[in-house]
Amino acid sequence: MSPNPGTPGTSRGAVAFMKAEAARMKASDGMSPVVSIPISVASTLLLVLLMQQTILLYQMPAMALSLVFGALVSIKDLKQRRVPDAYTLPWTAGLLTALAMVIVLVPQGRSIAGQALALTGVHVGFYGLLLLGKATSMGDLKLSLPLGLLLAPLGLGPMIWAVALAGITGLIHGLVLKRQGRSSYPAAPHMLVAALVVSTLAILAELSQVLL
Repeated sequence: MSPNPGTPGTSRGAVAFMKAEAARMKASDGMSPVVSIPISVASTLLLVLLMQQTILLYQMPAMALSLVFGALVSIKDLKQRRVPDAYTLPWTAGLLTALAMVIVLVPQGRSIAGQALALTGVHVGFYGLLLLGKATSMGDLKLSLPLGLLLAPLGLGPMIWAVALAGITGLIHGLVLKRQGRSSYPAAPHMLVAALVVSTLAILAELSQVLL
């Protein structure tokens, strides 16, 4: 008779599975989520507290996380055509922590966070449709979650621009590689750079409005 959910046997099995996954990630990608997630969350909290009196309360920590973990993901994708969970998990955890702090520190923070999560769902859903149509990979779908959390607070417009820019540059890169006889191209760097460029421009535009 198999144990019911919540029984000690099931709990031990889940713990063993998570330990095995953490060990696998550390062995293959040099980073265990058992360590990286707490570090990511703590670093995010520190950055949020440093920025809490500015309009960059969310975007500065989000950009910092995306630069660090996005660079790791891009390098791995360029070399091995993989988007490792070892990098996307702490990245996503840090972004969700920053969003939670928006709820705590910002007036109408619940509304802002709710809208951001909804737009993130749209972003992930779009890449999910691409995956169903075999126009992208599971790795890119995983990457769409943290990038969606980065872009969503800026609104739907910047998100659309980032997706379009990533698509255009990725298509050009893919055509070049196809002419060289290669069958695949790394989409992660295009998605990351497009998101960072659009985010930077949107932040600069917002800052110019405040300063002027």
